[in-house]
Amino acid sequence: MYYNYFFSHGKLLLTGEYIILYGASSIALPTKQGQSLTVLYKRNIDYKSYLYWSSVTHHNKYWFQGIFSIPNIGICYSNHRQIAIHLRNYILQFKSIQKHFLQQPCVTIYVKTKLDFPINWGLGSSSTLIKNIAEWASINDFWILLKHKIQGIGSGYDIACSFYQQAIIFKLQHNIPIITPIKFNPSFKKQLFFLYLNKKQNTVTGIKFFINKKKRISKLIIDHISYITNKILFCKTLKEFEKLLFQHEKIISDILEIPTVKEKFFPDYLGLVKSLGTWGGDFVLISFRSGMKKYFYKKGFNTIISFEKMIL
Repeated sequence: MYYNYFFSHGKLLLTGEYIILYGASSIALPTKQGQSLTVLYKRNIDYKSYLYWSSVTHHNKYWFQGIFSIPNIGICYSNHRQIAIHLRNYILQFKSIQKHFLQQPCVTIYVKTKLDFPINWGLGSSSTLIKNIAEWASINDFWILLKHKIQGIGSGYDIACSFYQQAIIFKLQHNIPIITPIKFNPSFKKQLFFLYLNKKQNTVTGIKFFINKKKRISKLIIDHISYITNKILFCKTLKEFEKLLFQHEKIISDILEIPTVKEKFFPDYLGLVKSLGTWGGDFVLISFRSGMKKYFYKKGFNTIISFEKMIL
């Protein structure tokens, strides 16, 4: 009997949402919270092999359980059929890359995944799972996952962020990611916070909504977003940082033809409110103003996390 342990950090996209798909330079930040995957192997006395999978919340409550046959990853049991199918497809993709993955005879494998954060927070429950399974399958190269389109419909920045385990500049150039690890440690970080909007936004749905807009994204827009991304890295003051991200919100708002989250929910808040990733849910970045917590609590938004507690 022996076991393996893997852990991957979550992510937040500070700049470039949507326009990242068109080649804009974007800042992705890894979070301290992430997801672990523990694998326990036990030898069998018969010739059959099975994979027992369980996934628990940050409060150790089971939200998924399934049993799969090895090596074909047939679904023998699950408490949620769609999740089981989704997981099976992931595993089969990894098996197509790494031929020896989950080929062991006469073994029972117990896998347990655990999130550090509530499942509805949108910090990367899927991307951290993909990264953990990749490590388990001895695939330690983001480029292999990219080649086999493991990341699905998005740009792949989220998985790249978990591989680099630090802030990155992510840019697609002819659909090939250019990744630059950076140190993002603004002098005013004690004045930055993350506010949860009380609902999870589906990334795939958000991207499809954007694509269905059939907007022509001009080079001018792409260059402007990239300019904002690069300028942010050199901000010395909170005021300068806020001004750049206000511009960013206005650009995306005009493209989507929907109001910013600040205009919709917090029009009288004097500080920054910046969407992170897909618009409409998950977290937003806010900047400190006197009475900040009271303001948001009064509106029913009670989850506020400091930059230092959230970002790796």
